[in-house]
Amino acid sequence: MSDTKMIGRPLKFRIIEILSDGIEMWNYEIVKQLMKEYDLKSNFARDNANFDLIEVSASGFITATESEIDTEGKLRVGALLNKYKITDLGKAQYEDLLKNIR
Repeated sequence: MSDTKMIGRPLKFRIIEILSDGIEMWNYEIVKQLMKEYDLKSNFARDNANFDLIEVSASGFITATESEIDTEGKLRVGALLNKYKITDLGKAQYEDLLKNIR
């Protein structure tokens, strides 16, 4: 299980931390965890958390290893499900974040 030093900080920091131990997780698993930790309750918040995952991936900090269409409503029926893992760049960014948090 990942550290929890980033809980309460921006979601993107927490996403990197969740994946920092090298495990692979589906976006719906990460979104569910973020919603619980940050007390997010709406579909809008769910979709924003998922968009944060996409942005962290686009930045090169995490990468998708598998994709499929959600037919069961794990995130939202018809949505693209991605399994993510941290990249070397993401690991370096996480180490830098840890040095600078107070």
